[in-house]
This record gives sequence, C-alpha cells and structure tokens, in this order.
Amino acid sequence: MNGNITSDYIFKAYVVNAQAYDTGERDAGAWLYFPPYAEDIQAVFEKIGLPHDATPDMYFMDDYVCKVEGLKPLLPMYGDIDELAALAQGLYDLPPHEYDKLEAIQSSSLRFTTLEQFREYPWNVDYFCLGTKLRDDAALGWNWLEQQGLTEIPESCRGAIDPEPFGRYVRQQEQGIFTDKGYLTLSGDKWRHERPLPKREEKQSLKARLEQTKKKCAARDTKPDKPEKHGPEL
Repeated sequence: MNGNITSDYIFKAYVVNAQAYDTGERDAGAWLYFPPYAEDIQAVFEKIGLPHDATPDMYFMDDYVCKVEGLKPLLPMYGDIDELAALAQGLYDLPPHEYDKLEAIQSSSLRFTTLEQFREYPWNVDYFCLGTKLRDDAALGWNWLEQQGLTEIPESCRGAIDPEPFGRYVRQQEQGIFTDKGYLTLSGDKWRHERPLPKREEKQSLKARLEQTKKKCAARDTKPDKPEKHGPEL
C-alpha cells in the first residue's frame, strides 16, 4: 500500500514508544496504516525514536481506527506489527465480492468474534455463500423455483404463483440471513484453521514422468549390441 495514500487501508494503529511513554512523553507516538510497506514501518519507528529493528516489547498500540466492523475490539494493545501487517494484508487482498461477503458476515449473527477468524477468513471464503441479488423471501423463492428447473412457467400463470412461502421455507431450512449485501448462508464446507498448502501442478508432474520415460527409452536404445556368439574354442 502506498504510504502517501492513507485513505486506502484496513485499519490504522497509533504506535507509541513504550519507554518514552513510561518516562512521561505521552505524545511519543505516530499513526501506522495497515497493511504497511516495510519503509512505512521504519519511518514510524524513526519518528517515535525507536531503532529499525524494534521488537514488540518496545512499543504498543494506543488506539486503532478500523474500517471492518467488529475488528477493532479484537486488535491488541500489545501486539506484533508484523503479525498485524499479515492480518491486514490478507483482508486487503480479498477480491471485492469476498470483501462484500465479509461485510455481510459482520452485519449478521454469523459475525466473527475472534482475531483468528479474521486471520483465517482469506482461505475460508467458501465457508459462506452470498446471493447479492436475493434481498427478500420472494426473490429467494423464485431462485429456488428456477433451480428446480421450473423456469418454463407461462407468463400467464406466473401471477398465480406466490414465491414468498417457498423462499421463507428455504431460508428457514438453510438458516439463512438477509443482509444489506444480500442473502447470506453457510455452504456446508468445513472451516480450515491452517492455510492449505498449494497444490502440485499435475501438468508438471506428468511432464516429469514423460521425461523420465524418454530417458529410459533412450538408454535402452543406446545399449551396446550383444557380442556375436563364437563356437567353442578347441
């Protein structure tokens, strides 16, 4: 994130020099915007009188301003700037529709209540489903009917169908919630606490196997010819 563009951030923290604060310098602090560049952190440390390699015991966060609902109360007073930067970067890198989903989550009874949930959300986005065009039971009902393949209903008959009871039934069964961002429900996926390892590319693996086969064939083709048989020596 560009340090000159302070409007584009997840949260900002007022970082204070702990030793200076203890000696009476109550204003020995500066704002740091998250996620920061390394030079942003160094600039704040320099401004508040800390070395570039300052450790978490040398500073604390006296205040936060946060753009994500429900996150501020969970942010620590005594924390590690590098860990906070990783948290903010994960949320900052979310695609727009996944960030909208996060806002929907935080405006519902499914909201996150721990810092770990916010940290783990980037690799658990599919744990939730958000239907951005579904704003009421009627819309949800029509959506359900369409999913059942009942889309070829004559226009003259559509007025006789009340989709709201269908939508209400679906919402109750799914325990879904209407939010300002749309209809939110759980997908049924399992929440993963550890970031999944990147999958090995099958094409590379196949290529490696083909190369190995070629080498074997080449080795077989270059084997020396068997020596000619001779009669027994007399």
